[in-house]
Amino acid sequence: MATNTDILHFAAINKQFTRKELIVYLKEQKQAVSPNVVSIQLNRLVKGNELVRVERGVYGLPSDSQKNFIAFVSDELKQLSQKIKVQFPFVNHCVWSSKAIVPFMHHIPNLNYTYVDADRDVAESVFDFLNDNSSKRVFLCPNQDEFNRYVVGTDAIIVRTLVSEAPLQVIEGVNTPTIEKILVDAAGDVEFDFLQGTEITYFYRNIIERHNINKSKLLRYATRRGRRTEVEQLLNKSL
Repeated sequence: MATNTDILHFAAINKQFTRKELIVYLKEQKQAVSPNVVSIQLNRLVKGNELVRVERGVYGLPSDSQKNFIAFVSDELKQLSQKIKVQFPFVNHCVWSSKAIVPFMHHIPNLNYTYVDADRDVAESVFDFLNDNSSKRVFLCPNQDEFNRYVVGTDAIIVRTLVSEAPLQVIEGVNTPTIEKILVDAAGDVEFDFLQGTEITYFYRNIIERHNINKSKLLRYATRRGRRTEVEQLLNKSL
């Protein structure tokens, strides 16, 4: 069943939307959807001042909304995160889906990747565990050639190493990346080679227009990733 977080995520990536558009989106995300329940949730969010009714049947975020980025968290991601927590209770990790960034892209590729970032010293153990306990293909830190040969176009789980002090947030009990981490990772990791040329500039500009960005957090993480210059250049192009 769709949650308020799911609805607010959709609201954050759309200035205005109808109930029908929201339902179509939730079904595309493989969420169980009841139109009556969605109507009740929308009314509650309006009463709680988390959404506004722009006009009859049209909704949006309040004008004073902080527009904080909320990564889409599906039931599948919740289950995956719980499996990792049970098997590796003391491991820092985050999980998220490529579906979280598709709405900000200009040319929409067929993406269905699940990213699992885990501490460097246990990333291989996490890979082995998921490889034995998932119906999807699982890859461990693929290089550019491996990504192009085996990952592109698949419904895959990609296990990556989590950089220390990477900016994370908890959404519905799931460790997910903040928008600052996503922006820095997208600027150079092979798993995001679909964001090339003008696409990455469009991606940055779209996110900056729709969401708050903590610039100091962004550049601090970019420095740790050794790509501060590239990120600063993308920021300048996007402003």
